[in-house]
Amino acid sequence: MRTIHFDIQGFNRSYWDFFVGAGLQVGAFLLFAAILAWQLGSLGQPALKLLSMLTWSFATLFVGVTLLSWMYLFLIPLIFSALISLCLISAAWLSGQHEQQTV
Repeated sequence: MRTIHFDIQGFNRSYWDFFVGAGLQVGAFLLFAAILAWQLGSLGQPALKLLSMLTWSFATLFVGVTLLSWMYLFLIPLIFSALISLCLISAAWLSGQHEQQTV
């Protein structure tokens, strides 16, 4: 992966560069997702009521991550992404249920 180099849009890259770059981007995304989930978890119900589109989008995003894990990765990332998806779906649904009860 490190020995085959090619030019792309004025940059000399190898397959290793793409591999490392993609891994670091995924790591940055997961760090951002963890911080976002932590911040959403600390919000009260009035704020969550206003952010229902965000909570459902976040849950849907992780369903996509679960599908990609199933298609391209292996069992451990699949299990973790599925558990995260279930937790996020449950949280989004419960915040909507609480919203309906208070209305």
